[in-house]
Amino acid sequence: MGLDNRGRQYISNSFDDLLRLVGLLKDQTTSWIEDMVEVIAAAFRGHHRLFVFGNGGSAADAQHFAAELVNRFELKRPPLPAIALTTDTSILTSISNDDNFDMVFVRQLSALAEQGDVAFGISTSGKSPNVVKALRWAREHGLHTFGLSGKDTTEMDVYCDRIIHVPSDSTPRIQECHILLIHIICGLIERKLFMDRTHGMDTTEP
Repeated sequence: MGLDNRGRQYISNSFDDLLRLVGLLKDQTTSWIEDMVEVIAAAFRGHHRLFVFGNGGSAADAQHFAAELVNRFELKRPPLPAIALTTDTSILTSISNDDNFDMVFVRQLSALAEQGDVAFGISTSGKSPNVVKALRWAREHGLHTFGLSGKDTTEMDVYCDRIIHVPSDSTPRIQECHILLIHIICGLIERKLFMDRTHGMDTTEP
């Protein structure tokens, strides 16, 4: 039994909405993406690290982001030091149990991060307390701070050097745009660090 007209319309509307948002982001975010890539690439060159974090689907995006950099995205090249703060269940559950879930990312940053590193928070609402607190800690301790969020300006903006907002109320559409932005950032970082304009590719360490 196939879909009824409402089901087909849902498919069409989903594609149309995503294409609309991608068009808006293409027109509005190029300079912000460039700024993020410049800072992250410079941090990697200076032997600093990227820490990425979020909740739920954004936690999956954080892990995806880190994996593309540690392993590879499009180029065969040396690994880059990116860490998702969403993966160690013992750390996450012990901090949540002994302290507070709002502190799960702050506690990890305080153990691992140093001045000059990059903290990258992902939140579709922009209001996740643990993401906001981690970005605040990072700002206060000399890290570069970036974010991906939904349409609303929130406290997350206060603590981000650069933040890209997806202008939508739909969590699925925001997440779909976030992963596109992450892929663009990864591709540009690879090219900036490892593409030699004269000889093709430079596979030396950044």
